[in-house]
Amino acid sequence: MTQRAYNFNAGPAALPLDVLKQAQEQFVDFNGAGMSIMEMSHRSAQYEQVHEETASLMRELFGIPDNYHVLFLQGGASTQFAMLPMNLLRPGRPGAYIMTGSWADKALKEAKLIGETAIAASTEGDRFTRMPDSSEIRIPEHAAYVHLTSNETIEGTQYAVYPDTGSVPLVADMSSDILSRPVDVSQFGVIYAGAQKISALRASPSSLFATIWRRRAQKACRRCCGTARMRKTARSTIRRRRSRSIWSIWC
Repeated sequence: MTQRAYNFNAGPAALPLDVLKQAQEQFVDFNGAGMSIMEMSHRSAQYEQVHEETASLMRELFGIPDNYHVLFLQGGASTQFAMLPMNLLRPGRPGAYIMTGSWADKALKEAKLIGETAIAASTEGDRFTRMPDSSEIRIPEHAAYVHLTSNETIEGTQYAVYPDTGSVPLVADMSSDILSRPVDVSQFGVIYAGAQKISALRASPSSLFATIWRRRAQKACRRCCGTARMRKTARSTIRRRRSRSIWSIWC
């Protein structure tokens, strides 16, 4: 290829040329298997190796501790706006949201459709031109979690220091800046991100999201949100129950 176009879109952007060439070469015959990875069973040993290697690389790059699960699931990060409260909200235990702009607002609106919510802090009065200081955050008693958006791409703001939420799990939508800088993962109960937006690394095509769950937070998942959307199902048996996004995970 003599000329490559540079795509700086906020969503799907350029993949490394080496990745595209390898995908092209192995699309027909994956590692000498006699078939494309697109034709393989998601339960096969060949694909299982791909899946485990991808999760291992994610752990290495992001410094994910052993007491966290790494899941790759269908859909974009916006799917998490619903899946998160479906798993963690309980009667009398609201989800506390830090309002910092357009993406935080979308997450809150989705959660309101599912259960009780509260606003722990908001910079709307400053037209979302800054992130709130930790001293401005008021976490409701018995909150199920505190949700924040690490980088508001539309408003152009980003957390420099994440708030300490104590015993309440901190949940972060890191779709637009995950893997762009070192992060203490142990500070969070849940981190999620759309794979097609994973920083400059551009980890994958669209239709896949990565989510990192501390095991203790996962134990709090409720059982009334449907088998396909339960975190415990996703961690343990979803590989057998549902087809996985093989192409996106492999890329």
